[in-house]
Amino acid sequence: MIEVSLKGITKSYGTHLAIPPLDLEIPKGKFVTLLGPSGCGKTTTLRIIAGLEKPSGGELSLAGRRAYSGDTAEFIPPEKRGLGFIFQSYALWPNMKVDRNITLALQQSKLPKADIAARLEEALTKVQLKGMEERFPSELSGGQQQRVAVARLIAARNSILLMDEPLSNLDAVLRTEMRAELKRLSRDLGATTVYVTHDQVEALTMSDLIVVMNGGRIQQVGSPYEIYHQPSNLFVAEFIGDPKLNLLEGDLVQDGKQSAISYAGVTIPLPNQAVHSGGKVKFGIRPERLTILEQSRPNTLMAEVDVVQPTGSQTIVSLNANGQRFTVLVSRFIESWPNKRVWLEFDGSAIMLFDNKTGESIKSDLQRGNANAA
Repeated sequence: MIEVSLKGITKSYGTHLAIPPLDLEIPKGKFVTLLGPSGCGKTTTLRIIAGLEKPSGGELSLAGRRAYSGDTAEFIPPEKRGLGFIFQSYALWPNMKVDRNITLALQQSKLPKADIAARLEEALTKVQLKGMEERFPSELSGGQQQRVAVARLIAARNSILLMDEPLSNLDAVLRTEMRAELKRLSRDLGATTVYVTHDQVEALTMSDLIVVMNGGRIQQVGSPYEIYHQPSNLFVAEFIGDPKLNLLEGDLVQDGKQSAISYAGVTIPLPNQAVHSGGKVKFGIRPERLTILEQSRPNTLMAEVDVVQPTGSQTIVSLNANGQRFTVLVSRFIESWPNKRVWLEFDGSAIMLFDNKTGESIKSDLQRGNANAA
C-alpha cells in the first residue's frame, strides 16, 4: 500500500523552478530517506509533504487521502494531516519546560493523564534526558534540545513521521545510538518515515529505500544495496561512498567471450557485464574492491603508496598510479605501509560502467533495453 504519493508535484519561487515535476510513491511502513547535497530540493519536498510549503502544481495524497491538488486548489493544512515532524532547528517552545514541550500536543488531544505520563517517561528514557524534565530549552545544549524534539516525536506515535536532519547537532556517539533508536521507533510504530539528510552514512544505515536527489530531480530510488552497488549514473556513484569511488577512463573491449576494460596496459575482465562492442567509457570501482599486492601479478597496476590513514577497524590508503590518485580501503589497522612500491589488483566483478558522454550507467541502459524487449 502506498502511504505517501506525489504526482507531478512542482514548486516555484517567483520565476525559479525549485522542484520540476516530481513523482514519488512511498510504501506504508517503510523508512525512506531523501538524500542529496544542499539545495537539491529534499527539504522542500519534505515540507510540501508536511503542508508547510504549498506546491505550485501536481497532486499529493497521504494514506489514500488527497492533501493537495493543483487542479482543484484543495489543500489540507499541516495541523490536520496527522504527521509527526522533527525540524533541524529544534522548534521548541522557549517558555515551556522539557516535559511540556514533549507532551503539549498530547494534552491538547485530551489523552488521559496516565497515558501522557507513560509516554513522557518512555520518550525521556530513550533519548537519555531523564532528570531534565524541569529545564527550559535555554538551559540545554544544542544536542539536548534536538533530543527533546526527538522525544516529542516518540511520544506522539504518529503513523507518518517526517524528519529534517534531526541528528545533525548530536555528538558522534549519540548520533550512532539515535540512528538505531529512530529506526527502531519507526519499526515498532509501524510508521512510514520520510527522513531528510545529506549524510550518506545515515541514509545507508537507516533506510529501506533511498531517494537520491539533485537539482530538484530524483536521480535514483532504490535500496541501500542498489544505490551503493548499482548507481544509475555518475552523480549517484560519486555522491555515495566514503571514501569516494575511484573513477577512471578506459576502453571497453572484448576478451574472449566476455567484456573487459583496458586501462594503462592492464586488462580487467568483467564477468558480470554483457558482451558488447567497445569504445571509451568511464568506469568506477569502490576503494574496498581494490587489493594492494606486494608483488606483481598479471593484469595488476604498479602504484606508489602516498598516505596511510588508520581509522580504527579500517585503513584508508592513498596511492599514485598512472598519473592518477587511487584510494584503497583495507579492513585492518595499519599505521604505515611496509613498501612504497606496490601493485593494485582490480575486482572486475565490482566495476561499474558509465557512458562517457551522458554519465548514465551502461549496465542500467542494458537492463532497460532488456525490459523493453520483454
